[in-house]
Amino acid sequence: MKWNELSGKTIGIWGMGREGLAAKAALLNHVPDAKIIEVSEDNLSDLFNCQVVIKSPGVSLYRPEIQQLHDKGIAITSNTNLYFANKADKTKVGCITGTKGKSTTSALLAHTIQALGKSCCLGGNIGKPLLNFVDEAPDYMVAETSSYQCADLNASPDLGILVAMYSAHLTWHGSLEQYRADKMNMIKRAKKSIDILSLDVHAKDGYFYEDNQRLFGIDALPLYGAHNLQNACVVLQAIKELGLNPAKCEQAFRTFKPLPHRLQKVAEKEGVLYINDSIATLPEPVIAAMDTFAGRPITLIVGGWDAGYDYKALNQEIQKRGVLALALPDTGSQITTPFHVANMAEAVHLAREKTPVGGVILMSPGAPSYNQYKNFEERGLDFINLVNAL
Repeated sequence: MKWNELSGKTIGIWGMGREGLAAKAALLNHVPDAKIIEVSEDNLSDLFNCQVVIKSPGVSLYRPEIQQLHDKGIAITSNTNLYFANKADKTKVGCITGTKGKSTTSALLAHTIQALGKSCCLGGNIGKPLLNFVDEAPDYMVAETSSYQCADLNASPDLGILVAMYSAHLTWHGSLEQYRADKMNMIKRAKKSIDILSLDVHAKDGYFYEDNQRLFGIDALPLYGAHNLQNACVVLQAIKELGLNPAKCEQAFRTFKPLPHRLQKVAEKEGVLYINDSIATLPEPVIAAMDTFAGRPITLIVGGWDAGYDYKALNQEIQKRGVLALALPDTGSQITTPFHVANMAEAVHLAREKTPVGGVILMSPGAPSYNQYKNFEERGLDFINLVNAL
């Protein structure tokens, strides 16, 4: 919906988090004659007094109220759809989705575009909501797009990018099949799309290549892990699809500052490397993290809030690799390990005691943090502070 289509209407903003606040600010600026109703769980009935509802991403598309609104002819839109409808025509938008890797890929792509001399903003699920940028006119907009934001997208990004996808957010989506379908809604709508499994750009023998053309050395990438090497290939593919030159990206990669809590080097003390991978809230990224440090003794700090994930494959990898696992509540009880710890402080001190010189202490929990922390960032900062205090 364009701003003029909202003029004079009663508009409900369902959810007043970051995106709801951004929607309210944009409406006050562009549609001053609209009547705005802030809707929460305490006044859901107010939804049905509206002509348009702007739904925040945290509100599931599959709640019964959504169908009831449709039945009453009340239009439903989102922050993301409003951005696409009202952004500057010149701005090309690349949307990046996936279960893991989308934040790093989005940040690296935006940084690389800027380093190539083009104006670019980064927002969406990372940083600021898209509507915060609706009055700007950069050459490019890189939008990290969650499954929630993909699900009801009705616009066509210039480029849709899918990175690694696992099982997640099933309470919101209802099933794994619906989760995948909601992610793919954005990809199918995009004018061009990139699948991480089929790229022209690849890495081998220490270099990035576009088909058979050598671009530059992979040592330019300041990120750990084969998965990040693959994400970098996605970025170079995106640069190509956006009409820019992948061969000119070496300096951009060298100057990229990795995002915190993603295989982040915290310290190296007495021959032991400490890695903060608090973003790993699923079992699969933990296996990828262990791959990164294959060949070195690993002490794994693992466990967190129980979201119902299956830890069988992770347990098999822990046993196969001879990894020493220190298991935190609550999911720690599902980890095959002789060491169970009560909290992060106990884990860090025991890890220091048990890890030999040349080893890696890897805090990669494989679970959300909500049983002991507000979010994965708070968990990561606790680990960092404990390590720095050693």
